Amino acid sequence: MKHLIAAAVLVVELLLLGCGNLSPKPDPSRFFTLSALPQSEPNAAKRPAASPGISLGVGPVTFPGYLDRQEIVVRMAPNQLILSENDRWAEPLDENFARVLSQNIAILLRAERINAYPWPIDTKPVYQVEIEVLRFETDADQHAQLSTRWVVRNTSRKDAIEYHETRLSRPAQSRSTDASVAALSEALADLSREIAAAIEDMDGRKN
Repeated sequence: MKHLIAAAVLVVELLLLGCGNLSPKPDPSRFFTLSALPQSEPNAAKRPAASPGISLGVGPVTFPGYLDRQEIVVRMAPNQLILSENDRWAEPLDENFARVLSQNIAILLRAERINAYPWPIDTKPVYQVEIEVLRFETDADQHAQLSTRWVVRNTSRKDAIEYHETRLSRPAQSRSTDASVAALSEALADLSREIAAAIEDMDGRKN
């Protein structure tokens, strides 16, 4: 009889253990976004308070297909990429990139009239910047890499076009996704400063 009771207890324990294993596991996913420059950016243009600022259209911004995914990508070798198992972008990376770029340029140029591509038919910005992103990820050495080709146009003058190619690198402060995304944000801020300077230079030569 004792053996039967012990066997019954063992069966109940195994059933309870099995039920515990069937309980849902917490989702380990973590979500990240790029960050914009602070409103007090020291390199912002010193425009008069009454100045209407620069009218600018940002976009289109295009990304390579390998970055068109939610998982955060790390380049381990020139021809090898790995996808993070748990760390993801909180929104499509191209949209996040374009939004933060627009915010940065607005801060740097003290511009309020910034439109994201595609803008309304009845809205024609004076300047337009188009960006082709070639690379935007961290590497095995924990450096954020950003490579782009970009064009600035004065939309009222067909001959006022400037072509640029930029390669930027920023070290991450630690071996973590938080630090990597912060370094990517810093690289994007550096690109924003280059674009803002080119627009300001073109604006100064418009006459």
